[in-house]
Amino acid sequence: MDNITLLSSAEAIPRTAAVVVAMSRDPNLYALVEACFPKQQELQEVDEEHKAAFSAAADGDPEKAKRLKAARQKLDRKFSIFFTLVRHAAVEHPELLDAFGVPPAKVRKPTTAVLTSPDTPRAQHGPNSGEMSLKTKPVKGAKSYDISCCIGDPSVEANWRHCGTGTKAMHLLVTGLIPGTVYWFRVRAVGANGYGPWSQIVSLMCI
Repeated sequence: MDNITLLSSAEAIPRTAAVVVAMSRDPNLYALVEACFPKQQELQEVDEEHKAAFSAAADGDPEKAKRLKAARQKLDRKFSIFFTLVRHAAVEHPELLDAFGVPPAKVRKPTTAVLTSPDTPRAQHGPNSGEMSLKTKPVKGAKSYDISCCIGDPSVEANWRHCGTGTKAMHLLVTGLIPGTVYWFRVRAVGANGYGPWSQIVSLMCI
C-alpha cells in the first residue's frame, strides 16, 4: 500500500491529481470506497457471528470449523479497516486509541540510504528553444531530483536559483530559459529524509 508521506512532492502531485480527476469524472467512485468503511452495526454483527462460531466449533466438528474460519476472515477484514481508520482519526483525537483499545502503530526505524551526489551530470539542448535537458546517473534512495541554475558567476551562491524538479535522472528537463544565455546547472537527489549534496557544475548556452 502506498504511503504518500514517503513520496516527494514531484511524485505525490500526479498520484493525488489522479484521484481528484477520477472522482470528478465519476462521482460514484468515492461512494464505492466509502461503502467499504465498516458501520457500527456491521462491526457488532461480525463480532457476534465470530463469537457464536467460536463457541459452536468447540466440539471439533469440521463443518463448524469451516464456519469459524469464514467468520474469522470477515471479522479480520472489517476490524482491520476500522483500526486503521481509528489510527488516522487519532491524529486529531488521540483519546480514541485508549477508548477503543487500539495500540499505536509501530514506528519502523528508517532504513533510507544516505544520498550521494549525482555523478557525471551532462547538459544538452532540449527539444524546443529555451529548454535544456540534464542527465546524471541515478542516485540510490532518490525519490526525485532538484535542479538549480545560475546566470553569471557560479561561485556566488546568491546567483543560484531553483529551476526545476524531475523524477528521472537521465531526463531532467528545464524550461523557460532565455536563448543566447549561458547557464550553469547543478543537481541534487531528494529522498525521504531530505536533500543530498549537489553534483558537479555543468554549463551550456541555451538556444
